[in-house]
Amino acid sequence: MLRRIKRFSQRLQRELSVIKPEIIGMINDRKGYLRQPRNQFTQQGYEVIPEFLDKQECDRLIKVADSYINNHSYVIAGDCYLLCRKDIHDVDLDVQQIMNAQEIDDQLAQLFNSHIIENIFEARTGERVLLRNISIKIDNPDTTSKRGYHTDCVTKTVYKVFIYLTDVNEYGDGPYTVIPGSHLHIYRRLVNYCYGWIKQVLYASRNSRNYKEDIQLLYNDTQAVPLFGKAGTMVISNQQLVHKGWHQQDKSRRYALVCYVIPVKDYHGQRFSFGRIALQQKNVEIISN
Repeated sequence: MLRRIKRFSQRLQRELSVIKPEIIGMINDRKGYLRQPRNQFTQQGYEVIPEFLDKQECDRLIKVADSYINNHSYVIAGDCYLLCRKDIHDVDLDVQQIMNAQEIDDQLAQLFNSHIIENIFEARTGERVLLRNISIKIDNPDTTSKRGYHTDCVTKTVYKVFIYLTDVNEYGDGPYTVIPGSHLHIYRRLVNYCYGWIKQVLYASRNSRNYKEDIQLLYNDTQAVPLFGKAGTMVISNQQLVHKGWHQQDKSRRYALVCYVIPVKDYHGQRFSFGRIALQQKNVEIISN
């Protein structure tokens, strides 16, 4: 009992120390977005760009992914590793992701170093950005553990690129689903933040996902837009946009490239290691196959 009280007290102190800077950060992020040039991406928070990759390249990348798929997380080579979400989360249990895939595939390495993706964002936002990672994400059919609406961060801008490698023609294919313009909302975001903050204090530990990123109030599917597209379609997204992968993915496995992009001003030389710290905290051994 004393140990539980101590852990709760530590969580409470930790969350009390961040609530003010996080709320201020959310407000300042919105101000920054309002200063960006007005275009479809900055106003809606996303944009769909058809035919970024051809079908032949999509099929090739699916074969690359299939050669590394496993039911546990492991190091593939260097900083490239397979992350199985079931090893670190209680949501998205059937998602597998090859992180830093540009390290094991020459054509992805060429894309990574080409500045093509950065140019797309810079033309729309008017600020320099940095491509940090290209991953291959495999969403297996799942109707029970899909994460609901959320943002990828409470504060600090994070952008993502999704490039469908398989056709996403209907809900059962698991389309990326967004609430247009929600990255500019502040009152609804603050309500959800406060609700998530309470859950973070009551339930979370350092091994859990961040409940403050979950969006459970004041948004629903009637406000959402599912983003369908053929293989090769690119979606660029501000990850403070309220979003989810469609929760009833019951038709097919979805393959996609996912690229992580941040403003240059927020990069301080940190290594890209999404998921690896969580694996270590949960004592999941991530070793080479």
